[in-house]
Amino acid sequence: MKNSLDASDEAGFTLAELMISMLIFLVLSSGVFALIIEMERAAGYQAEVQAVLNNSRLAIQTVGRLLRQAGNDPGNSGLAGITIVSPSELRVRADITGSAGAGNPDKGDPDGDTVDSGEDVTIRYNSAGRSLELVPDGGPAQIVALDISDVRFDYYDSSGSTTSNSADVRRIGVSVSGSATTPDPRSRQVFAVTLSSEFHVQNQWAGL
Repeated sequence: MKNSLDASDEAGFTLAELMISMLIFLVLSSGVFALIIEMERAAGYQAEVQAVLNNSRLAIQTVGRLLRQAGNDPGNSGLAGITIVSPSELRVRADITGSAGAGNPDKGDPDGDTVDSGEDVTIRYNSAGRSLELVPDGGPAQIVALDISDVRFDYYDSSGSTTSNSADVRRIGVSVSGSATTPDPRSRQVFAVTLSSEFHVQNQWAGL
């Protein structure tokens, strides 16, 4: 019967065992890090998808708000509510505020002109910036929404036929497309969405 442990029992880990342990640790660590990176990429992609959805909704809501008030002309000045520029650009005019006077030009009832804020605006798609822009008459372009890949306006007259004559426009079909700039890290597909709606407009003109 032995009263003491063998020397081999007291030696602890050998160099080979230590190397194997370190290798296992490295393999497990690399797997964990890869999982974390994949989760971060997925989270970033989902955030971009949500941004595309939000911007697309904002774009079509903004266009709709402006088109609904196009041609508002309680003073019967005969203003042109809609002016067609292209399938992705149009000018909108409406007399909606201004009666509060010079100190508050954007407040009060309609005042007979379209020089107040938001009364004379060009809506256009900027393909280079992938954005929907509003350009006030005489002012700089203002970005409404980013992540926009296309905007299209279809113009219809009172009979429902397409028209290129601004004075005949009574209904406008609006299509806004948005898309992500990076692919899904799993499917490698790029997220895209298209929102469409139609808006009736007053589009007052002199003589109508």
